This record gives sequence, structure tokens and C-alpha cells, in this order.
Amino acid sequence: MEKKVIFWDFDGTLIHPNQSFLCSLSAAMEQHGYSFEEQVLKDFLASACSWYSPEREYPHRTGELWWEDLLDALRGFCAENGVSGDDARSVCAQFRRNVTDFDYRLYDDAREVLARCGEIGFENYILSNNFPELTQVVERFGLDRYVSGRFLSSEIGYEKPRAEIFLHALAAVGNPEVCYMVGDNPVADIQGGREAGLRTVLVHGSDADCGADFVCGELTEIVGLLQA
Repeated sequence: MEKKVIFWDFDGTLIHPNQSFLCSLSAAMEQHGYSFEEQVLKDFLASACSWYSPEREYPHRTGELWWEDLLDALRGFCAENGVSGDDARSVCAQFRRNVTDFDYRLYDDAREVLARCGEIGFENYILSNNFPELTQVVERFGLDRYVSGRFLSSEIGYEKPRAEIFLHALAAVGNPEVCYMVGDNPVADIQGGREAGLRTVLVHGSDADCGADFVCGELTEIVGLLQA
């Protein structure tokens, strides 16, 4: 029997789009009496978060070291912008807690679709440019009962659309005969998935010209196309 696998993006695909890192950093700063314009914090995160620079690779700085590098950058930002040393340490710790505990919102049909895909013979895996504690978020939503595993950029050292993260995931699941990448990002998910040899499904988007094999407005449409 041929093996069938679906790799699912997380942010914007299974959960609603969000600005968890921006909101978490802003809240941590405000809790310690500091206020920054939103664009200033956005610019910092764009320079410090690994998924904004997929050309960078860091296979020897994953997991806790991924956080160490990000928080080192945040401490540098604090030093340059008048946040005291003690406050900077507290801001870093609070920022990390806020990201993990953020009020992420699951799409209403996500559980049902993951369950149905499992019932028709697909193994579900998450393949996401994301922070290491995403595993806790997945468990918090109860998605671990539908998902066989997770492949996170912060634990692998490469960001989508880099081929390395897709090839790592494919090898880990045994190079299945049938494999789909489902995501909302035309570049990271669709372009990256196609270049790695996966069939691709764009969801929650209107970019029909992105090169995806299939375009779905809602997750619930995916089950039908897989059975076609």
C-alpha cells in the first residue's frame, strides 16, 4: 500500500493569521514601563526572527539556541533604546512566555479536516517556520491526536522555502509516494513545496496564479480534492 502524507503549515493555515511576536513583545515592553512605536518593533523583529531571512541557515543553533540568539538580539535592541539591563532580562523572559501563551485562534474546520484526512489514509504532519514551543500550542488545541509529528524550522535550522527543510521532513517520514504541502503562503509553502517535488494546496488565499496544484478557499475543500 502506498504511503500518503500531508504536510500542514500552521500560522495562517490551521490557525488564523496573527501577529503573536509583535503583540507579545509590545506587551512585555509595556508591562515594564516602555513604549515603542509599532513600526520600530516590527523592524526589529524583521531583522531578528529567522523566518524573515530564509537565506540564513543555522543547523547548529536550533532549539534552545534558537531562542538564545533571538533573545540576545532583543537584549541588544533594549540596550540601544534605553531599556535597563535588569528590565531587559525581564522583558526577554516575558516576551518568550507571551509568545507561547498567546491567544492563537484555530480555524473552526481544522480539527475536522485533519481527522477526515486521517480517515482516508493520509498521515498528517505540521511543517512550519516557527518557534520550538509550537508543540505546546498544538497540544493545547488537542491537535496532537490527529498529527503524527512536527517539523519546525527552529528545530531543523532551515526556513521554508528552503529545500533543506522539506527534504529533512520527507526523509523523516520515509519519502512517501504521495505527498502534499498545504499552506497559505505562495512562496514559503507553495513555491518551496513544488521545488521539493510535493503537490501543493494553497488555502485561505486568492492568489490563483501562485503555481499551486490546487487552490482552496476553506480547509474543508481539501478532503474532496484528495478523494477525487
